[in-house]
Amino acid sequence: MQESRTTKSIKNAEVSIIYYTLNLIVGFWSRKVFYDYLGSEVLGLDTTASTLLSFLNLAELGVGASVAFFLYQPMFNKDTLTINEIVSLQGWIYRRVAYVIMAAAVILMCFFPVIFAKIDLPQWYPYATFLVMLFGSLLGYFINYRQCVLSADQKGYKVTRVTSGANLLFKIILILILPYVPCPFLFYLGTNLIGTIFGSLWLNHVLKTEYPWLHRAELNGKQLLKRYPDVLKKTSQLFFHQITTFIVFKVAPLIMYAYTSLTAIAYYGNYLTIVDKAKDILDMAFGSTQAAIGNLIASHDKNRIMDVYWELTDSRLCISSASLMIIGLITEPLISVWLSPKYLLSSSVLSLVVINSWLYINRRTNDSYINGYGIFQDIWAPAVEGLINFGVAIFFGRLYGIAGVLSGTTASTLIIVYGWKPYFLFHSGIHLHPLKDYYLPISGRWLLVAINAFLFFFFNEMFSPAHFHSFFDVALYGLVISLIIFPIMYVQFYLLTPGTRAFHKRIVNLISVKFHKSK
Repeated sequence: MQESRTTKSIKNAEVSIIYYTLNLIVGFWSRKVFYDYLGSEVLGLDTTASTLLSFLNLAELGVGASVAFFLYQPMFNKDTLTINEIVSLQGWIYRRVAYVIMAAAVILMCFFPVIFAKIDLPQWYPYATFLVMLFGSLLGYFINYRQCVLSADQKGYKVTRVTSGANLLFKIILILILPYVPCPFLFYLGTNLIGTIFGSLWLNHVLKTEYPWLHRAELNGKQLLKRYPDVLKKTSQLFFHQITTFIVFKVAPLIMYAYTSLTAIAYYGNYLTIVDKAKDILDMAFGSTQAAIGNLIASHDKNRIMDVYWELTDSRLCISSASLMIIGLITEPLISVWLSPKYLLSSSVLSLVVINSWLYINRRTNDSYINGYGIFQDIWAPAVEGLINFGVAIFFGRLYGIAGVLSGTTASTLIIVYGWKPYFLFHSGIHLHPLKDYYLPISGRWLLVAINAFLFFFFNEMFSPAHFHSFFDVALYGLVISLIIFPIMYVQFYLLTPGTRAFHKRIVNLISVKFHKSK
C-alpha cells in the first residue's frame, strides 16, 4: 500500500513537471507568433478577460477542496456507493454555482463598453473572447467536475495529461497554421473552443474507462445535503480561507505600485521570472502528495502518519533550501548577463523574494495535512493573515519600497502559517503536543538551514567571480555551486534528521525495484 502511494505520487510529480516544462517552452514560442499575427492588443484582451473570469470563479472557492476531503475515506475503503453520492452532490452544487456565474457574466458584459473603451479593436472582440473562456469554465461545472475522483485516487497525472496535453496540441496547431489563415483572430478563438471541447471529451473518456461504476446522473441534491451536511459547512470554512488568499495575492501588487515606480516594478518582475519558475518546479515535485496524505490519514495509522509527515517535511526542507540558495546566488549574475547590471535591485529585494518562495514551498506539508484532516474551522486566521500582510506592507512599503511591501508577506506567513497553523494541526488534527512534537524539532532544522545560508552567501561574496560575461559563465558557476551546496546540505540533513534518512531509503528502494524490473 505504501509503495503504491509513493509510486503514484512520483508519477504525479513526473507528469506535472514534464508538462509544465513543455508548456513553458511552447509558451515562449507561441508568444512571439501571437504578437506577430494577433497583435499585442488581442493578447492584452485575452489576459484581461481571463482576469475578469477568475473573479467570477470566486463563487466556486471551497467546493472542490471540500469534496476532495470527503472522498479520501470512501476511496480508501473502495466504497463506490458513497463516492457516487458525494460526486453527485458536488455536481448538484456546481450546477448552482454555474448559474450564479452565468448571471454574473451577463451583468459584467453590460459593462464591457466601459471596461474596454480604450481598445482599438472591433467591439465584438471582447465579447467573443470572454464567451469562449466562459464556455470552457462552465464545462468544468457541468461536465468535468468528476475529475475530482481521479485526484482523490492519486491519479491526478491523468488529468494533467488530458488538460495540458490538449492545451499543448492545440497551441502547436495555432503556431503552425495561424500565419497562413485569412482571419487569425477567428481561427484563434475557434481553435481554443474546439480544444476545450476536445479536452472535455477526452477527460470523460478517461473517467469512463477508469471508473465504469461512476455515473453521471445527479441524485436529489437536497436529500444528499441532509446525508452529508458537513460538505457545505466545510465548503463555507474553506471559502473564508481561499477568498482571503485570493485577495492578498491580487491586492498586494497594488500596494507595490503605490510606493514605487513602474520601472522598479518591471525590474522586480525579472526576479520573479527566475525565482518563481524554480519555485513552481519545486512545488510540483512535492505538491503531488495531497491525495496520498488524505489516503494515509484515512488509514488511521498514527505512527505511519507521523513518519510520513517528517519524511515529507525534512526532504522538502533539504531540497528546497539547497535549490533556492543556488537560485539566490545565480539570479543577479543571470540578470546582469540576460539584460544588464542596471536592471538589478537591492540585495534585500532578492533576499525577500527567495525567502518568501522558501516559506511558500515549505508550508505545503502542513497545508496538505490540514486538508487531509479537514480542519478548516479557524476562519479568523486568514483574515488576521491578510491584515498583518497589508499593515506591514503599507507601513514598510512607505519606507523601503518593494522590499517593504514584500516584508508584509514574510511577516504574515511567519506569524500565521508557521506560528498558528502547526499548533492548530497538531492540537486539533494529529492530537500531539505542538511544542514537544513540532516547534522544538522544527527549530533545530530551521537553525541548520540558517547557518548554511549564512555560510554559503558569506563565502560566495569572498570567492565568486566579479563579472560574468556570458550565459555559459553563469551556467558553469551554477553547476559549481550546485556540486558544493547540494551534497553538503543533503549529508547534513541525512545525518541529523530521521525524515531525510527515510526519504533516502525510499528513493533507493524505488531505484532498486526499477533496476531489477529493467533487467
